[in-house]
Amino acid sequence: MRERLAVYLLLAGICAACAWIVFPRVDIYGALVEAGNGHPFALFTQPPVSIVFVLSIGAVLFILPSALRRIQPSFQMTLVRFCIALVTLACVGAVVDAGCALAVIPGIAAAVLLSQVLVGALLRAPDRASVRGLAATLRDAFRSSFAMTRDHFGTTLSVIVASLAIFVVPAACALFALWIFGVRMPVSLVLTAPLLLLTFVYSECVRYALIVRWYRRLAEDTGQLSP
Repeated sequence: MRERLAVYLLLAGICAACAWIVFPRVDIYGALVEAGNGHPFALFTQPPVSIVFVLSIGAVLFILPSALRRIQPSFQMTLVRFCIALVTLACVGAVVDAGCALAVIPGIAAAVLLSQVLVGALLRAPDRASVRGLAATLRDAFRSSFAMTRDHFGTTLSVIVASLAIFVVPAACALFALWIFGVRMPVSLVLTAPLLLLTFVYSECVRYALIVRWYRRLAEDTGQLSP
């Protein structure tokens, strides 16, 4: 997190400024009532929460490269690698969703076996964009993830659960604090919105550090560590 601290503080400042602009018109209590009436997304689409989520996605573009430099110090998140990340997430998500549609257990198995695809694809990504290069990168990343995790299924599942807990628990606490204080004192959004963003950033930094460390361990054990 310290590597890009100035960027994260800038994003937090943007959150605070946006919260200051919108808090006189924000109705957190109304969003809670609407959520209770069967529209839960009302809580997440109302600013400044929606602004925090958008900026959080931007923060990941700095968090993930910082974590991957633990394996490949020269790694840079180029446009090609960003596109590969999107395609990889879409492919893995489609496979996992298909498994969950059949039954819960196949979906969990697919999530575990393909849990290393994103890191592997980014580390293998070519410097120049080409359809053939993209296809080869994805193919190798899928094969490598399956080979690395099939003999470490239980431990990999534990790492996935731990990584999700590292993110979900602090982020949920910060989000609940934003809602509670936002109902009682709307002006508190100026503080709780950037706090939510920084909580997300810190949790993601710790989570990706764990994910990358486990990828390195698996790759070393199976002899598939990317150069």
